[in-house]
Amino acid sequence: MASSSRRGKLAYKILFWFLLISLAPMGVVGYHLVNISQASLRKETLAMQESLAVGFADTAYKYVATFRNVLAETAALEDFASMAAAKQQQYLNRIMQVHLAVLELSVLNVQGSETLRTGRFLAANPEMRKLDGEEFFTAAMARGQYVGKLERFQGLYPALTVAVAVVDSKQQPPKPVGVLTAKISLNGLSTMLSMEFPPTGKSAAAVVSPDGFLIAHSDLKEVYRPDARLSDDVLKIITTQSNEKGGGEIVLSDGGRLLGAYSDVKDLGWVVYVQQPVETAYQAAAEMKAQILRVLIWVVLFTILLSLAVAGHITQPIRQLREAADRLGRGQFEDLPEMVATNDEIGDLAQTFLGMSESLKEKTGELIHAKQELEKFTKFLEKRVDARTRELKAAQDELIKKERLAAIGQ
Repeated sequence: MASSSRRGKLAYKILFWFLLISLAPMGVVGYHLVNISQASLRKETLAMQESLAVGFADTAYKYVATFRNVLAETAALEDFASMAAAKQQQYLNRIMQVHLAVLELSVLNVQGSETLRTGRFLAANPEMRKLDGEEFFTAAMARGQYVGKLERFQGLYPALTVAVAVVDSKQQPPKPVGVLTAKISLNGLSTMLSMEFPPTGKSAAAVVSPDGFLIAHSDLKEVYRPDARLSDDVLKIITTQSNEKGGGEIVLSDGGRLLGAYSDVKDLGWVVYVQQPVETAYQAAAEMKAQILRVLIWVVLFTILLSLAVAGHITQPIRQLREAADRLGRGQFEDLPEMVATNDEIGDLAQTFLGMSESLKEKTGELIHAKQELEKFTKFLEKRVDARTRELKAAQDELIKKERLAAIGQ
């Protein structure tokens, strides 16, 4: 039972060490390769996202600067500075025709009252307003220009208010005689983002103001909502950074993880934000991990087959020796299994075992011969003892007979 319980253990040990020797280095190397590739991908992805954020921040600045420059150039025209309503109307109509993103234009005099107002969704004769208390008017009159007020045009579409001072260059020194203001649609930014980051992809981008107003988004469904905002997790991070640009991993409250990068828009205070799920960013590393796993599986299968073959080659002579030892233990000296003498330690062991079996056979033969002689001598002694016993019994019977005769004679 002890021999049977140990059967095959050497082969299992060989299999274990083969697997350990072949898989341990590959596993360690594969683990480090995946970690290195993951770190490299993270760095490369963040660098690419940061580059995209910086590039689109410049695009957003130029988008706004274009309309600001158009207003500034128009306000600087001598005919426009004359504050003649007919001439100003011609320039405003031209701006509306050329720049489709302009939703509304107004001209205010130095007292802050509208003298002219036109727009794409206004009635033919809109009501003039008194806007001297508005921030854009006071800022434009004081600094010459204003860019900043964000609102939802018609409750849905993000729009920006831009204003420039109308300066009469004939006066010395030149003085502002009014303000030209416009409401600019920011839908163009979302359109550009959706082209760069299609909704079918994994990446997304947005432009937000410091107070969380969603200016543009690559998914148009997200931006055209009255309460459009980014998630508080993301908004809290990107609006509290001190650097102009950067990026890193963001852990959401629901346990999700993102790789995000941001960049400030010059002079506007806006932030361009680009994000990508960590799983997508690390997809190449995941594919490498899967490839390494497939290689490990093939190595395991190959190692098992190879180790079984090697174990069989090594354990076959040992099994033969064990069988021969069992037969020797039963006294079967003539029917030993044929053993192949290999040129190694197992071959030496087999030769030693064969020598031992021959010596044991001779000693056993001598013991058998001695046993036979002992049995013969025992039988001889038994015969001698029987003969002497019979002689003693006959003598005893004769003595008893004589004593009886003597007794009779007396």
